[in-house]
Amino acid sequence: MDENELFAMTVVKLKERLKKLGLPISGKKAVLVARLLESEPEEVEEEEVVLILDDDDDDSTYAAEFDMGEVLEAEVFEAEILEDEDESDIANTVPSSIKMSPAPFASRTVWYKDGTTIATLLVILLMAGAGGWWYLNEDAAVFQTAPSRYGDNLQFTVTNGLLLADGEEMVGYIRDAAGGGLDQVCGELRIDFSGTGSASITDGSLTDLKDPSDTYLEGAVMANGAYGRTWNAVESNLAYDLSADLSGYTWSAIDQDSCSTNTDWTKRNNQLNIEMTQWNEITERKLLRSDTAVGFVDSDGQSSSATASTFGGIVGSDTISNLIEDALLPMHPVNLYDIFQLTILTEGLTGEHGDWAWEVGSTSTIGGQDAIQIFMHHIDIGKCLGRAEMVLWAIPGQPLPARQVVEMSIDKSGTHSSCSMTMSEAIELTFPEGTFTTRYTLEQTSFKRGTELLDWQQHYATRPLAGQDVPSDCRQSISTDDCVVWATHMWDNSSTRPFTLEQALICVTTDSDAFGAAHTALNSDGYVFAALDDRTGNSPVWNISWVSSVEAGWVRVTWPGGENCLNSGDGPISGDDKPEHARERIPTTHRIAALESRMVSSILYPDLYPQVTTSGILRDDVQIGYALVVPEDNAVSDWLDDLDFLEGQVTVYLERIWTSGDTDHSLRVGMDGKTGRMVGWAQTSTPS
Repeated sequence: MDENELFAMTVVKLKERLKKLGLPISGKKAVLVARLLESEPEEVEEEEVVLILDDDDDDSTYAAEFDMGEVLEAEVFEAEILEDEDESDIANTVPSSIKMSPAPFASRTVWYKDGTTIATLLVILLMAGAGGWWYLNEDAAVFQTAPSRYGDNLQFTVTNGLLLADGEEMVGYIRDAAGGGLDQVCGELRIDFSGTGSASITDGSLTDLKDPSDTYLEGAVMANGAYGRTWNAVESNLAYDLSADLSGYTWSAIDQDSCSTNTDWTKRNNQLNIEMTQWNEITERKLLRSDTAVGFVDSDGQSSSATASTFGGIVGSDTISNLIEDALLPMHPVNLYDIFQLTILTEGLTGEHGDWAWEVGSTSTIGGQDAIQIFMHHIDIGKCLGRAEMVLWAIPGQPLPARQVVEMSIDKSGTHSSCSMTMSEAIELTFPEGTFTTRYTLEQTSFKRGTELLDWQQHYATRPLAGQDVPSDCRQSISTDDCVVWATHMWDNSSTRPFTLEQALICVTTDSDAFGAAHTALNSDGYVFAALDDRTGNSPVWNISWVSSVEAGWVRVTWPGGENCLNSGDGPISGDDKPEHARERIPTTHRIAALESRMVSSILYPDLYPQVTTSGILRDDVQIGYALVVPEDNAVSDWLDDLDFLEGQVTVYLERIWTSGDTDHSLRVGMDGKTGRMVGWAQTSTPS
């Protein structure tokens, strides 16, 4: 095959050919093609292999005979949201936000094949985490932890900070997550940082509780969860104020697609502020909500910011979940009480906490005070990804280590034979090529001890009951008044928006001359896998993406008024951009209008309400739509299908883009279409 024929093939097919030839199957499409051109002079017959992912950015195929348990664990590992508020089932993976346009989707990243990988999570969540601390009793001869208190407040310095991504694939993940701020960087990205930080637990008053008469809960505060219900929760805060120098390589001036290791890129004297607040429900200690705000001011004085609110914990399968959560342990002041409880720490004592192994070292002095060292290393990372280590210095009578030194180096080529097959295959599928290194030192400067001990597992009479004020779970019910089976699309049924999705589909399915391929598809076995409205112009528009067993495409349906619609643009979706056609996997969902009414509720989500409504209804500049993601068929999916692991995932979106002064803003909101559970929202602000 020549180069053009190979580029016309999907990444999946390219990897099949490489697998047949016994060649490496990692890398992006251009790398795969080049490898085939060098090593495959003649056409090779394709053979059936077992595939897990088909995204252009995935790094491996999964071709072997598997134990069923291993297959289950390796397959369902994309970042998902665990139900909070008395729910234990796994909810939906949230694909990246859709921005419909008259252009074919091929011009940008295909949102319906975008999965959040572990590596991306580690980057995005690197500075995030709940503030925690431990306490030592005042006996200098005994090192012992104690629980946190409401009002605890730690101040610390951050020194010797380094984040280093080496390798184009690794840098690419960070560059994509940066939303354009690092587009000039390639090959290597280095961030040297230092500054100050703080971690605290809010000491609430009785008026902050759902019922002020619950005096035994004083210190906790009210917080809304994913379904808008109100709970009593512990509020923890973490903040960093950092100075950062960025450096790396940039693209060649001669060939913009080539990274030049001879051309340096630098951005020095930048300021980075990170604030994170988390609320954990007092009775079950479940994470209800996390609010994160990041502010960035570059050396030219240009400022940008991003805020995000998410509900519940971000996890995948048990194995991957534990890896992520344990790996993030050193990214904030460590809560040693959670690890050691009331254990007396003496030299030589060893143990394990989750996937972290620890050993108590010798005593020493820091600042003239007695201290004892605690060495910790991550077991699975050491076997499968490189190393993750930290050293803590504990001083009697103080609530945090006098010093916390962290060093982590992640590289999937560091996998050892002791790494389990399931974990090694999952890593091969998810981690990019290259290394990711981080190190820094946190050192306490002051600590204010709080008042009342934080006592988890406290019950209260006003605590919401299981299922109370929660929409029907359409995953567990057939068509009802709340949950509706699709025909060709997710039902809208809005009584407030003048042009509904039903009206747009009637135009498409009845006017063959105007809507051509879409008309044919939706009158046969086709369906609408994504739709987004636009009410900013004189005539409302629905941008509709459809797929049938034959083809896929998009069409803009404009309504000038009356009974007729106009086709204001259409085109095909082909190749790797074409989603899987799997009508049998379309789930039962709520109506768009029903979820819209929850998303704009001033009671359920009071801090979102003013950003998306005018006089209590959806603003004209807020677009609403949905996206259906259906896993692609392969040999593994045939096994998983019987267990209902592969039912499609549906997310309803709100999107708003606006300019205020010299700043551009964007807001995106996501809600689970099957459960009515709020996933969260994110807002960015950048110079115009």
